[in-house]
Amino acid sequence: MNQCFVIMPYGGDDAEKRRHYTGVYQSIIVPAAIAAGLEPKRSDITGEPGNITHDIIRDLSESDTVIADLTGANANVFFELGIRHAFRKSGTVHIVDASHDIPFDVRQYRAIEYSTELADIPEVIVKIVEAIKKRNMQPERPDNPVHDAIPQLPINIAVAGDDALREQLRNAQERMENLHRENEALVSRLGELDASDSVRADSAVDVDALLDEADNIMKSTGEHAVLRLRQAIEEGGSDAFVKVLRGVLKSPYLEENDFMEILILCRQFNLNDHRRATLEVARRRYPYSSAIFLVHVDALDDSPNQADQEKGRLMLEERLGVKHVDGKPEFAGAQTSIPLHESIGLLLNFYNRAEKHEWILSFADSLPDAVSNDPMVVRSRARALAGLNRKEEAGKAFEDALDMDPTDDQTLAWYADFLDDQGKYSEAYATFEKAIIADREDGNLLMNLGIHVLNRGYYRARSGEIEGPLPRKSRARVAVPIMLKAIEVDGHSAGLMQRIVRVLVRGDAVREAEAIAAGNRPEGKYDASAVDYLESQIAEGEHGGEQCSGEYLRNTADGPSENADE
Repeated sequence: MNQCFVIMPYGGDDAEKRRHYTGVYQSIIVPAAIAAGLEPKRSDITGEPGNITHDIIRDLSESDTVIADLTGANANVFFELGIRHAFRKSGTVHIVDASHDIPFDVRQYRAIEYSTELADIPEVIVKIVEAIKKRNMQPERPDNPVHDAIPQLPINIAVAGDDALREQLRNAQERMENLHRENEALVSRLGELDASDSVRADSAVDVDALLDEADNIMKSTGEHAVLRLRQAIEEGGSDAFVKVLRGVLKSPYLEENDFMEILILCRQFNLNDHRRATLEVARRRYPYSSAIFLVHVDALDDSPNQADQEKGRLMLEERLGVKHVDGKPEFAGAQTSIPLHESIGLLLNFYNRAEKHEWILSFADSLPDAVSNDPMVVRSRARALAGLNRKEEAGKAFEDALDMDPTDDQTLAWYADFLDDQGKYSEAYATFEKAIIADREDGNLLMNLGIHVLNRGYYRARSGEIEGPLPRKSRARVAVPIMLKAIEVDGHSAGLMQRIVRVLVRGDAVREAEAIAAGNRPEGKYDASAVDYLESQIAEGEHGGEQCSGEYLRNTADGPSENADE
């Protein structure tokens, strides 16, 4: 194995620091080096007796890879790092404890931040391995200030003389000998073929074995793997699906699109943990896929586990080059291969979920004008301002976002929540309706309207007017048809059904919740006028020569505003 030399603080006489750095070496650096196909070496652990300085300088020169832990700005570490930078154009990976700053001289060169928290270690190891591989693939690309300032320096100064030339000649000779041997093997193989390129009868070829192997490969391809998963769903439901999934994910023939189909099937059965496990496999198989990266981050955002959510946020911030200044995130304008609009939207989702209102404002203010004026960013600012109780500014920001795109369902849904918080229940109800019409295929929007009916008692009556509040015991009569429509629209998603069951239980509609949980339609007399009205508006938008951004969406309120006091 090629050697990976490690320069780092050892802790000196401080027992606590010695334990810390030993833990970093054994738990993070050694596994990362081995995973990259390298043999780790640290001078105080594996160095030979003799002149330690001589040995260290030799290792700094001869090692194709050096990992340097810059934590604590240790003088010896930076002395050795300077020697390494002078020797080699590339192959040096900087790491640092996330709680420490990096000195100015090397701050412009990326350092991988690590944490010794058990949950964070696997991700740090993956980052170090990726950094090592990138440097090995681009040895001519400088990763230090010495070779940046003097680009004409050799890749490895230590072997830049006659010895280097002789080594190159030896390597060339070895390559020529290998090519000669390969050529002889090809000539020998061609001798087994006749003029029609068919295999001679006397050559030993096991046709059955070859075809069996071809069959096995074919059955492992993505198309057949996904087909087996669909058959498992039809025959045995989610349990059979999970059993087949274990084998499918081991196939080396899954393509990027195959993983995407598998993820859709996981979501269909609300198998969110299996979805995240599938994404872990996909990310290792396709580490440079922007699509898989974004889906992975989105899945982490959906996780109920706060550690997963935090991991997703950190992954996005790193890709986007986000820096935290005075405890608040700012966009640094990093070059990234992932779609900027989509990734910024995902990061804002993380901040919104965590109710980091100050973070949202700081991040939005740091974005370039072309991005900061996007309706997605403006509506996030509006929600953050509302969360900080800056109601007037929030209302103005929501209006600005809707002026930019009056049919944005997410903006409409958030604005409806804002109006509801202000006690404007009729306006909130009408705005929830507009969100549904803007995206008629999102069952969650219908569920939000049903929740509003259960909580506030306002509803669209058969007269076409918004009326209310209904007595609490009568609200389920209107809300249940809306919830059933949500389930129908969302393709009977298990996740949505579970959320609706919880909502109905909280709304004292236990009988209806039990029926839906059992997969049945509740029996009883219900008022579906609210659903009928929505369907008529959608049909009018589709067939009346006017899209859903027509008069209905332009009218904000369909009834008198109601204040909480009233």
